[in-house]
Amino acid sequence: MGKRIIICGGGTAGHIYPAIAIIEEILSSQTGAEILYIGTRKGMENRIITNSGIKFEHIRAAGILQKGGIVKKLKSYAGFAISLAGGFLKSISILKNFNPECILAMGGYVCAPVLAASILLRKKYFLHEQNYIPGRLNKVFSKRCCKIFISFNDTEKYFDIQKSKIVFSGNPVRKIIREAKSLKKNYLKYGLNEDRFTITAFGGSLGSQNINNVFLQSAEKLGSKFSHLQFLLISGARFYEETKLKKNYSDFIKILSYSNEMDEIYNISDLIVSRAGANTIAEIMILNIPSVLIPYPYAINNHQYYNALVLEKEKRALLIDDKALSEEVLCQILKKLISNDYYLYSQLKKTESRETIKSHKIIADYLCS
Repeated sequence: MGKRIIICGGGTAGHIYPAIAIIEEILSSQTGAEILYIGTRKGMENRIITNSGIKFEHIRAAGILQKGGIVKKLKSYAGFAISLAGGFLKSISILKNFNPECILAMGGYVCAPVLAASILLRKKYFLHEQNYIPGRLNKVFSKRCCKIFISFNDTEKYFDIQKSKIVFSGNPVRKIIREAKSLKKNYLKYGLNEDRFTITAFGGSLGSQNINNVFLQSAEKLGSKFSHLQFLLISGARFYEETKLKKNYSDFIKILSYSNEMDEIYNISDLIVSRAGANTIAEIMILNIPSVLIPYPYAINNHQYYNALVLEKEKRALLIDDKALSEEVLCQILKKLISNDYYLYSQLKKTESRETIKSHKIIADYLCS
């Protein structure tokens, strides 16, 4: 009989997709392994994990509001406490019924009640930290974990625990993304020309109004001057209708609401303009796609900035502060990348993928040992 493992995490795709990469490895390499995923009913994980055919249980969980007035904060704390209590009790029931050998927490507030239940029931648990600057939850629960897996080597300095507990694993990337380069490039599917240089922009899984507006303005300006360029914008569902209205219907600009086929998108993209979430960073590093990164300015501990800074220091990306983002700034950077026969672009792309370790396998081996 194979191992029984619980994985929890959610809120954003950055917590969920690395978990899927680990689950893929476990199920393909461990005969009879059983995986149960714990998330929230409202989170993205409910849809993504359920559609992946992985057994799913939901619990109550809520985060704590960091900004706003005293009344909003008090309501937030009350909601957090109520959800934590409800999620904790249900987590105890789930853990007793499923009886896992171990638990892996991938991040997000849903992990708090699951980890608290794990401690009460004396279940061993592991943590994974996707970002350069670790989240509060991982810092709190790292004291009792078996191992914490980190995605950046320097993240180790932020944990006040035994160094033997810290494992540099990198951030797992799904098989479909890792193998994206082997796909046939399908420009026609997205209304694009295979003979043009493709610049793709997106603002994370939820989209970014600021990136949408500036990228669209820049695309209109540059596309009318440089006939070898074409632009693809993934606006995010909530901004799609308003973004379409701003487009001048130029043939060299295409807009998508959302894509579940990022492997295809990456495969036809020569340059990426995006936020600097941990998942995006890991994917573009593996695929060696040069990028212009615009960190989300309200991320906890400004962790997206530090994620992006790693790639900038390695000369794999250029970094723009969200407050400095404008049509003029983005146009200037994009023109600089393609000028002088793409010299700067080729400098960003000259280094092959640094993915020398199999992150998904490292973590799966620890869980199943």
